[in-house]
Amino acid sequence: PLDTLLRSQLEKAIYEAALHRDDELIARRRIIDKWDQIDVAAELGWYRGAVAAHEKYILERVAQVARQLYTNPS
Repeated sequence: PLDTLLRSQLEKAIYEAALHRDDELIARRRIIDKWDQIDVAAELGWYRGAVAAHEKYILERVAQVARQLYTNPS
């Protein structure tokens, strides 16, 4: 569902997801900027595996918020 959204919609979904600061940075870098996990890990000073572990929750949360924001109720 995130692939079809505009950049402004992605930014709003990330903001509305109310993520922790580091998780919001991961979301922005991975979803909007299309960075690799290793590059995000280097920026944060984390291991790539730590970014991967956080990413699963982040992507689910942002997708959930995006559905709430941009899906027409039936």
